[in-house]
Amino acid sequence: MRRFRWLAFVCVIALVLAACGRSDKETGSNNGTQTSTDTQASGGASKGSFGTSDVVCQPGTPSGSPANGVSASEIHLATFSDVGFAGRPGLNQELFDAATVFSKWCNDAGGINGRKIVVDERDAALTNVKAKMVESCASDFMVVGGGAVFDQDGVETRLTCLMPEISGYSVSPQARGADLLVQPIPNTVSSIPIGDYLYLEKKYPKATKAYGVLTGDIDTTKIVARQGDEAAKSLGWTKVYDDVYPPTGPADWTPLAQQLKDKGVKALLWTGEPENLAKLMQALSDINYTLDFVRTDANHYDDKLIDTGGSAIKNVFVRSVFTPFELAKKGNATQEYLDAFAKYLPNGKANALLGVQAWSAWMLFATAANDCGNDLTRKCVFENATKLTEWTGGGLHAAVDLKANVAPACFTEMEASASGFKIVSDLKPTEGIFRCEAKGVYTLKGDYPKGVTLADVGKSMADLK
Repeated sequence: MRRFRWLAFVCVIALVLAACGRSDKETGSNNGTQTSTDTQASGGASKGSFGTSDVVCQPGTPSGSPANGVSASEIHLATFSDVGFAGRPGLNQELFDAATVFSKWCNDAGGINGRKIVVDERDAALTNVKAKMVESCASDFMVVGGGAVFDQDGVETRLTCLMPEISGYSVSPQARGADLLVQPIPNTVSSIPIGDYLYLEKKYPKATKAYGVLTGDIDTTKIVARQGDEAAKSLGWTKVYDDVYPPTGPADWTPLAQQLKDKGVKALLWTGEPENLAKLMQALSDINYTLDFVRTDANHYDDKLIDTGGSAIKNVFVRSVFTPFELAKKGNATQEYLDAFAKYLPNGKANALLGVQAWSAWMLFATAANDCGNDLTRKCVFENATKLTEWTGGGLHAAVDLKANVAPACFTEMEASASGFKIVSDLKPTEGIFRCEAKGVYTLKGDYPKGVTLADVGKSMADLK
């Protein structure tokens, strides 16, 4: 049954990442900033560095084949996506595009200590995750910068062949909590960020006494909604409404809008995708009912929300840990990311937060692999990646602790309206544009699915070489 509920699910594949959105945008003019051909426009101050990073890609004189997928001249790395899914052609193309751009950028700088990156695109097309993972196990060094809607289908295969992954996104609990996985923005099964809940509680204290929960009727999204609901209850909020909508969205959103009005809902915790939220907001506007706020995740940082909802979009708040594209400017990492696309893949899907998160995953791989020198092994890269305590992807996002592997305590809050997206003016950031506070992470206490472990497939960390 799960596989036939594809339409809504593919629209929310990365909402648990709180990282995707604006994926229909192409590079175009890169927000009006042109790339100069006589400067290091697609990298940091030094060739092979990016943003605030040290040099991660550089020449060398590599030798030998220390691991599967690694030769004296190349490193084969798998990137997963679902672009071949017939029901939504091009789904998450930004993952492949980010891999293409990063590999060209890195290889131009010399590769990983002289070894050139070869990206093996593994198109799972939604239902072929396991088969593509079998292919990857046979020829790839690691999985980097990708994701698949039904990622749970490939986890046991990946762990059986002892292949680490630095994901662009992970969606299912089985994958998010799996062994041999590093996420550039930790999205664990044990904690969630709630800094935006604290912000909204302070801004709209009365609204939290009458909140509602609404999500698509799909197991994964319902788990996300349950976790958010648990966090709200832990803060003392009062729930007056809890419901699901059909996975593809109802034919008419008016009955759901009327239910929200009848129940006196003032604050809505929404889990879903932007077009459906826009349609709900239109229905609320049609019956002259205004919510004090709608809280949702970064996949709603998407022009589809505004293009579909128009003037009905108001009081919608979106949490993010990334510097938004609106703040891209010469000298910052976000602009360098856009410049890299302009140079290496001008028609690629640059303005996509899922692509930016994939870039952070690639930067993490390059950083960890560079420190391994010539002896490039899976164990070395994995251990190096999990040691980092202030990872920013070179300045693309707020600092996160990969060693602790907990949800990030820092965030920025964006408000959507008919005129677009903007960072709220009353957040009181503590680090740059981000507000960071220890109480902004909540440890979950409910019973949720767990990740697949090495022990589940008869392996252990001692087997990793």
